[in-house]
Amino acid sequence: MSIIKPRKKKILEAVIRDYINTAEPVGSRTLSRRYDLGVSPATIRNEMSDLEEMGYLMQPHTSSGRIPTQKAYRYYVDEIMQIKKLAETMRRDIHKGYLQAGPEIESAVSLTANVLSKLTNYTAVVLAPRVSRFNCKHLQIIPLIRNRVLVVMVTIEGIAKNIEVNLSAEVDDAMALKMSNVLNSILKDVAFQNFGTDLIDSISELTPVEKQLLDELVPTIRDALLESETDVTASGFKNLLNYPEFNSVDKIKNLVDVVEAKPLLAKVMIDGAEKDEHNNRVIHVSIGDENDNQHLKEFSIITSTYEREGLPVGAFGVIGPTRMNYSQVSSILDAIREELNANIMKLLK
Repeated sequence: MSIIKPRKKKILEAVIRDYINTAEPVGSRTLSRRYDLGVSPATIRNEMSDLEEMGYLMQPHTSSGRIPTQKAYRYYVDEIMQIKKLAETMRRDIHKGYLQAGPEIESAVSLTANVLSKLTNYTAVVLAPRVSRFNCKHLQIIPLIRNRVLVVMVTIEGIAKNIEVNLSAEVDDAMALKMSNVLNSILKDVAFQNFGTDLIDSISELTPVEKQLLDELVPTIRDALLESETDVTASGFKNLLNYPEFNSVDKIKNLVDVVEAKPLLAKVMIDGAEKDEHNNRVIHVSIGDENDNQHLKEFSIITSTYEREGLPVGAFGVIGPTRMNYSQVSSILDAIREELNANIMKLLK
């Protein structure tokens, strides 16, 4: 990335701040009036021309001012932006909200989406905890009708999952109890991500029929757990209609399509979280064309993770225009991350 001298950096920051606030191209005289840049409009104009040649600004019309490019936003996020601590009054309001949340993890997820969309005025997305990273506390197989069973699983962290499974043979109460006991004996304190049929190969007391049924059951349970990890809660689609760049219903529809394709959005958020871990960052920003999905190239996505015992178990963030208020949103995410981490520890006991 190009090295930008201090005066150009100051002017670029002013252009970005002004365009974020107004969505209008910015001229040199406007910058001179609104910001204390310490130089004349003519000097500002020359510096803006240089920034345009460097690829940080563009002129949408010959008679208009200039607007930031995606390259400018990336430079701003990486080199200029500061994540400031959120105002104490706002932090207290966030804290009160979590105190009023129900005892279930789903309540915290829903609350996070609503708080984020309200505070940022963008679309908020929250990825539910990744159950495969949790440890099994208890599992019970309950016979239903004919060859259908209900598998009830509870993690040590207090998350319960119910999964219905069709098997190749009917299971009675005695067989269900025996298979439950076998699975509990080998799965206790084992992370669900290590849950595989190889764990039951050495169990000698199983009959061939019981082993066959468990061979069918285990992969189904594992697939259901992995599928549950794409559970994304969204809030605030209508917020984007407040921005002139999204006055087309088709653009909002494209975003809705991406969010409703939950595995796709979950992958976007998980990939961002993994990049955070690799780069030792708590906030991940993906701007416009940096997004792989075609429908997301007109949006910016800012995400963070929530953790249990230092390990990320879920993610949350916002989707908005590329002229997003990156600094303010990052501060909000940082505050919610602290609050959510504290509540995750209470909820996942």
